[in-house]
Amino acid sequence: MLHDLHLHTLVSDGDLDPVEVVRAAAACGVGAVAITDHDSLGAYGWRDGVLFDEARRLGLELTVGIELDASFGGIEVHLLGLGVRLDDDALGGHLRRVKQARWERARREIGILNQRFGEGTIREEQVFTPGRETLMKPHFIRPLLERRLFPSYGAANSWYRENVKAGVEVPKPTLAEAIRLVRGASGCPVLAHPGYYESDVGPIDARLGELSALGLGGLELDYPYHVSSPRRFSREDEKALIARLRRSAEPLGLRLTRGSDCHTTADFRRVYGRSVA
Repeated sequence: MLHDLHLHTLVSDGDLDPVEVVRAAAACGVGAVAITDHDSLGAYGWRDGVLFDEARRLGLELTVGIELDASFGGIEVHLLGLGVRLDDDALGGHLRRVKQARWERARREIGILNQRFGEGTIREEQVFTPGRETLMKPHFIRPLLERRLFPSYGAANSWYRENVKAGVEVPKPTLAEAIRLVRGASGCPVLAHPGYYESDVGPIDARLGELSALGLGGLELDYPYHVSSPRRFSREDEKALIARLRRSAEPLGLRLTRGSDCHTTADFRRVYGRSVA
């Protein structure tokens, strides 16, 4: 059975609603899925839990999941929590604090952008859309690009990083703390797309023993690095990375997962090579 345990919806920075995501995955031949929105479990309560009904209708195995922002070795890393409980108090409390901080930061950033580019450049209703719980940088950069204020996403992102300072700190646990949150919610903590961190912290395979000792339960081994970042990873680079990580992860008994990290219908098309519209 083909698994995809790393998918995003409009609850965070995806374009599709939760039902559309599982339908797209099913159309691509996926049999087991997890929606892993950034710092939110909102997809599972979408329209009174219709996601579970739709997964059953499609014959999909649905795992409750999340993607937590965490810090490790001085950089941001992402931790998947697979099989977490929806009613865990500690995890829920953390997510509420993160949401509150992100929303306050968003309001301030809207003010900064409108002051810089003119009132109405970004309206609150463009950012605070129905169902969206995790407010992230793409939600601000896309409206700037629509107004043709920057030539590319990269240019807008660079300018944004240097010039938009809201002064709001969003809670970000250490990786060890994030692992404890996931385990406390009865989930399996899985390091997402580990290949992306190696330029900052060195070979991840050399650190898997350390991460396992922290309580890491799995590694997202099968990930479309070349499709997602062709300038950074050739197909040969991707194969070599996966083989190297597998050799180190298997003796530690880590769970090895597959995820596409799809956010849009275009992502599904790139990863799976077929249209899902």
